[in-house]
Amino acid sequence: MAVNYELEGLITNIQDFSVHDGCGIRVIVFLKGCAMRCRWCQNPESIEGEPEVAFRPKLCINCNRCQEVCPVDAIISNEDGKIDRNKCNHCLKCAEVCPTTALIKVGKLMSVKKVLDKVKSYSAFFNASNNGGATLSGGDPLYQWKFSYELIKAFRDHGIHVAIETAGYANYDIFKTVTKDVNLLLYDIKHMDSEKHEVGTGVPNDMILNNLKRIRQEKKDLECVIRIPLIPGFNDDAINVIKTAEFVKSLGIRQIDLLPFNELPGAKYKEIGRGQWEYYHFKRQNEDHLNKLAKQVKTTGLKVTIGGLW
Repeated sequence: MAVNYELEGLITNIQDFSVHDGCGIRVIVFLKGCAMRCRWCQNPESIEGEPEVAFRPKLCINCNRCQEVCPVDAIISNEDGKIDRNKCNHCLKCAEVCPTTALIKVGKLMSVKKVLDKVKSYSAFFNASNNGGATLSGGDPLYQWKFSYELIKAFRDHGIHVAIETAGYANYDIFKTVTKDVNLLLYDIKHMDSEKHEVGTGVPNDMILNNLKRIRQEKKDLECVIRIPLIPGFNDDAINVIKTAEFVKSLGIRQIDLLPFNELPGAKYKEIGRGQWEYYHFKRQNEDHLNKLAKQVKTTGLKVTIGGLW
């Protein structure tokens, strides 16, 4: 089926030379938009499915150009937040005139062709590493599923190894379509208890677990790695990790990747006007705790990695 190279998607970032999101050296394409609302989200700038304005106060020189062009008087003088988010209409005019990029647009429309051309420029590095290639991330690639599907087809047509990072929260037909041509599925399971899952993410886990079951039944040859983003006090206990491992093993999947808690996203929450991050005072699990969890996974007969380093 022909690729629609002109179809556009909303991208927050294209990150090169990653070694944590799949095998080999990879380029990560971060897509904007997610149907879930994880309280600890590591990429809060990718949650909403539309462009936003971020403010970086250290770069602001108080030239007031943003204030002059704002049509709804949403610019606040001499305030760390800079923008009254209740007034802002997302016209993005302030970011267009900012001379220091203190105000920046988060989310850029790019065509399938433009993203492909960017990723192709790293082909030499892919070929020199173990199955290096491109990984679609987010947000969640299932949110912009039509764009993700066309982009994956384009990558495959050009011989690029494709991985996708997803929590699997979508109608099964959409999930099946997007994963049809991927080489590697990196699948997040954030909690095995559905009620606790809903408390942490805003949605129950039924659809997520069922989608994984069905795709394993229909595509047994699809390479799949389950990832557990370890959130302090939420899911980083031995009981939950063992239950996850047992479920994963029952599906014939052979690997779990434990992702230690990332302490760094706090600044991004403030930049896009979400206030102080709920998890700002939490710390990364210590090595002893991580190794104990890894040992528990190994007792089920699964391969276990920590932090995406394969």
